[in-house]
Amino acid sequence: EIDHEVLLKETRKYINDEKVIRLITMWLKADVVYKGRRTRLTKGVPQGSPISPLLSNLYLDAFDETLMKARYKHVRFADDFIILCKDRPDAEDAIELTEDALKKLRLSLNHDKTRLTNFNEGFKYLGMKFLRSMIFRPIYDDKSEIEKEPASPPIITERKKTVINPRVPDLPDTVMAEAFEDAIKDSGEDNLDSFFQEKPEIEPSVSKNPFLRTLYLLEQGSVLAKEDERFRILKDKVAIKVIPAIKVDQVIIFGNIQMTTQAMKFCLEKDIPVILLSSRGRYFGEISSFKITNVGLHKRQFEIAANEALSLEIGKAIVKAKINNSKVIIQRYGRKRRHLHFESEVQKMNLMLNKVPRALMRDELMGVEGAASARYFSALRTLLGDGWDFKKRQKRPPPVHVNSLLSYGYTLLFYNIYAMVRMHGLHPYIGFLHMLRDGHPALVSDILEEFRAPVVDAIVISLILRGSIKKKDFLLPRDSGSPCLLKGDARKIFIRAFENKMNSSISHIPTGHHVDYRRCIDLQVQGLRQTIEGKLEKYEPMMIK
Repeated sequence: EIDHEVLLKETRKYINDEKVIRLITMWLKADVVYKGRRTRLTKGVPQGSPISPLLSNLYLDAFDETLMKARYKHVRFADDFIILCKDRPDAEDAIELTEDALKKLRLSLNHDKTRLTNFNEGFKYLGMKFLRSMIFRPIYDDKSEIEKEPASPPIITERKKTVINPRVPDLPDTVMAEAFEDAIKDSGEDNLDSFFQEKPEIEPSVSKNPFLRTLYLLEQGSVLAKEDERFRILKDKVAIKVIPAIKVDQVIIFGNIQMTTQAMKFCLEKDIPVILLSSRGRYFGEISSFKITNVGLHKRQFEIAANEALSLEIGKAIVKAKINNSKVIIQRYGRKRRHLHFESEVQKMNLMLNKVPRALMRDELMGVEGAASARYFSALRTLLGDGWDFKKRQKRPPPVHVNSLLSYGYTLLFYNIYAMVRMHGLHPYIGFLHMLRDGHPALVSDILEEFRAPVVDAIVISLILRGSIKKKDFLLPRDSGSPCLLKGDARKIFIRAFENKMNSSISHIPTGHHVDYRRCIDLQVQGLRQTIEGKLEKYEPMMIK
């Protein structure tokens, strides 16, 4: 049975709020009423409690890690588990390892309910029967065993453990197995194992998770290491943070931060891109396996980019969305600040919107976009006030505070989009609006245009107007060629605001779905891919309201 002291010690590794710990303790020690008798648990967790499965999995996490570290494949549901082994000696070693791992958790195996078996003999797990190559639900002649009530209060305890030696028979000896053999002959497969493997689609989606989760590393002098299935961030050889690897889809490293060979190999094996930036956000490069290749899709992408008419139509959609989204942001803030009189800028941006469909060439389209941006940043200057010395948008290098914030935010958003573009198999360097040039991911810049105002600009405006970031949070340039830089603590404030924004919800107009911004961007990347493939007649941009 679960030891409360060990459980709470493990819980404190993840929760440093004593109020929450106290609440969990009260939950564990709550009275259980069973058959009219009140009992207080000293071990175990109440069965049926909504938090019990979570606590049980947390308690047995170290057990799972021990088996995985020893390269055993296992399946566990609550305290019921099976371990898959190559042969009987391997299975006997697994039992010994299991006993040692459970002993450290003050648990023990119930040897009366633990056995070695194989697929020829068959076994039951979670109510299902596994026999040879078949899985089915047993039909019980005597239901008394199922319906019998437990003789003790409902707590989670050690139950049946099964260690399995998987072995598929050479010849079938059941009617169903014979049917499988006939199907295998018809399919051309060699054996049951290959027959049961899920077949991929002709062109499988390369997206592993639409909700991209990014690990930002900003602590200078720290080290990203990997142990078992976890990332460990070390500073002076002390772990300052431990993150399950399954929660990370990409890593962005800022400045002087090291990465162990094991962590690097793991990222390459799992297709987790690692983006390397300077401590101020300047791009250095990427560590990537580049396993994702879609030659046919890339060929079509090149063809559209080379076709002026087709690429212009996609570019028009993107520019239309950018101007609209910028205008909407100004309108939102203008509703409560009528004294700022944004009517003139909004009217001129509407004029530019009307010119977008009539653009005949890319240069003309970019001229319309530039004129609209000038009116937008003029309104932004008025909104932020004279105290921030913001006159116009300047990029390389950003000379003043607001430009520094904008550039920093665009960098974060850019590489989030970059990862999604790669996840969906598109070529990041072949775009339709921005000119193709060496070293510039033009397609990423194209998609970025739709989200500059609603994501990054909205964050910058909010942080400044609320006073979350002040002018003292910047390092001013020493000469005219140097950038204005955001200080360390302020960068953390900005990244926290950025993540909150990306996790906030929005209505995705093209599909009508209510999603967060990451999923919204992902849907736009998917829509662009479908347009390139010819599955959509035209690309529909993301236009906020």
